[in-house]
Amino acid sequence: GRWGKRLPLARTLSKMVFMGKAEGAEVDTATKMVHTSLFSGGVGFVLGSTRGMLGESRVEHSTSWRNASAVSWQMAARESALFAVVGATFVGGSAIAESVRGKDDTVNRMIGACAGGAVVGARKASAFTAIMACPAFAFVALAADMSDNRLRPPKAVNQKNHPDLQWNKEA
Repeated sequence: GRWGKRLPLARTLSKMVFMGKAEGAEVDTATKMVHTSLFSGGVGFVLGSTRGMLGESRVEHSTSWRNASAVSWQMAARESALFAVVGATFVGGSAIAESVRGKDDTVNRMIGACAGGAVVGARKASAFTAIMACPAFAFVALAADMSDNRLRPPKAVNQKNHPDLQWNKEA
């Protein structure tokens, strides 16, 4: 699309993270883990800093924006680390499941996602959180596989339902 032409690095990184391939080359599991950790750590940083600045840190920890900013950075660092570890655990769990089961399918990614949910439970020191996060993450992995890892429906469906949107117009 439009951004792929302007940001070739972003397109290549998204291929490596979401499809495990860049420019058609196979990427090993360790490289996938690093790419996924970096990507999910970045997402965690953005979410953590936003949450820290607009939410909990302002209300619970401080009444001044200066102190809220310091707490926001701490929250961003914690969230970034958690997201990075969950992402790496997902890739590692999926790879282990694939090697044990001997086939590459949706079940492997659900197992990896469940392992990521267990990491969230361990971080919160809560078995209940792990038990709830495991099927929730597995469901998200199933939904992602069923949608072919797209954030929107296939182009044909989009063009039919929303012909006026910019990304649905033929280039």
